[in-house]
Amino acid sequence: MFAVLVHHLTFVGPNEPLGIAAPPFESTYQFGASTLLVISAYFAGMTLSRYTSLQWWLRRMARLLPAYVAAVFLVFTFVRVFAPADWPIRPSVVDLVGNILLIQPWSEHIRYVDGSFWTLPVQVAGFTALAVLWHLRSRGRLPSLPILYAVILVPLFLRVTYLAHEEPSSWLVALVEHTGLHRAHLFVAGIAIWRWSNRELRFAHLFALLGLTLIALHEQPPAGDSVGAFAIMLGLICLAARGPDWRFLPEVLVRAVKWIAGISYGIYLVHQHIGYVIARRLTDLGFPSWVWVVATVCSAIVLGWALTRFVEQPAYRWISRTFRTLMARKAATATT
Repeated sequence: MFAVLVHHLTFVGPNEPLGIAAPPFESTYQFGASTLLVISAYFAGMTLSRYTSLQWWLRRMARLLPAYVAAVFLVFTFVRVFAPADWPIRPSVVDLVGNILLIQPWSEHIRYVDGSFWTLPVQVAGFTALAVLWHLRSRGRLPSLPILYAVILVPLFLRVTYLAHEEPSSWLVALVEHTGLHRAHLFVAGIAIWRWSNRELRFAHLFALLGLTLIALHEQPPAGDSVGAFAIMLGLICLAARGPDWRFLPEVLVRAVKWIAGISYGIYLVHQHIGYVIARRLTDLGFPSWVWVVATVCSAIVLGWALTRFVEQPAYRWISRTFRTLMARKAATATT
């Protein structure tokens, strides 16, 4: 999460025509969002066997969507109200509705209200596909290992062949890029690491799948991903997944890391464009760049905590409780 935050606020934003002063340092490595998708898939895999496919899918959507919708409204309102008059990326009502409906990839007339929101259509598509595949696998209809390889290799083959043409077929572009297939390798990496950590996958297959993931990351858009830095992160995730607990760390540091991890999704949703507006306003007021760097990081943490505490967690509890009640009523009706 920290890599995403620093990269956006010290490199992406200041290099856009937003009028933000040059930061005291730059983080040019682009790998944070891809790492977050791998981690998200890893933790999703941990819970797959605990529920039916439908229950699992609903729980994932209950985690993702309420906080996302609230973040869309928050970023939209903040930018519209507080951005300066010459702000070049002011979202429209059409953008607001399109982002809530997650149809940004399917329309060139709808802009992302926040640049970080590109992962949401990918996650929804990825978790939906994972729920369907898990349902079929649980019924003995699909072998899981060939599916993992196919999910990486098929989009990669299409990318380096048909999509490499100067004018590729529009329907093929939509199939690969608008459905999340161009980022499916990140979900495979997370699932592969989870299965390997449970000793359900041999190291040779893990090595092959992660190697293919790195190739896919290099070939699939967007350009500029830091493959080397991402490879290091994959190695660290593997160590954390199967290695011993890091008990040498101070307890206060462990608790701080766990707290940040618990609100990381909220931070991710609200840090980028709100941070840009804060940085621009502080730049206009003449503050040195280190002030707006600290201010944007602190605002992202505070807003991310608030989004988690007052939207994500209560919405998840309410949706989960409602679903359990409905299932209990259905079971009671079936037995009478």
